[in-house]
Amino acid sequence: MESAVWLCATYGFRRSEVLGLKWNAVDFQRKTITVRHTIVREGSEAVQKDTVKQNASYRTMPLIPVMESYLKKLYDRQQKDKKLCGKSYQDSDYICRRIDGSLLEPNNATYRFRTIIRQAIADGELDKYIKFHDLRHSAASVLINNGCTLKQVQAWLGHASIRSTERYAHLEYSALVEAGNIINDIFYKAAGKATQDIVV
Repeated sequence: MESAVWLCATYGFRRSEVLGLKWNAVDFQRKTITVRHTIVREGSEAVQKDTVKQNASYRTMPLIPVMESYLKKLYDRQQKDKKLCGKSYQDSDYICRRIDGSLLEPNNATYRFRTIIRQAIADGELDKYIKFHDLRHSAASVLINNGCTLKQVQAWLGHASIRSTERYAHLEYSALVEAGNIINDIFYKAAGKATQDIVV
């Protein structure tokens, strides 16, 4: 699950997109990563598709340095796994796969993520439950809260319409509310009054 979580938290990929990523989608020379395949659940089977959700979902993104370094290490690790597993290794070109090389299926990915999160909550490492898709929301939140425009976030997430991206616009306002509360606190203290946060 490490590779799937790391990629989704960084690029905001959909579950189908991250599971469908192949090594040939990564160009270490040009420093790009391209979304062109997906793995989806149809009935009781995981289906590999050479299509994406919509035209905007097909996108080539910059291979950021931290991810380039991680993917190179992951590739080397998978080559070692292949040698360790020998003939039982199920070779494929998918980036997110099990130690024996077999396909990481959508339902299994969701189940394993849920198990990891529940254990993290039990261990006190997280204070609330999150779903696999929330990694996509987190990526959008980070971008918005660090000054990216909705248009930039739209392109990064592969939204066909800016309206899909506008759900994150409230994050900009909440950042303003936080700043307003700080200023409000300063002036209330200067006036010798008890602080009172902005109510939204």
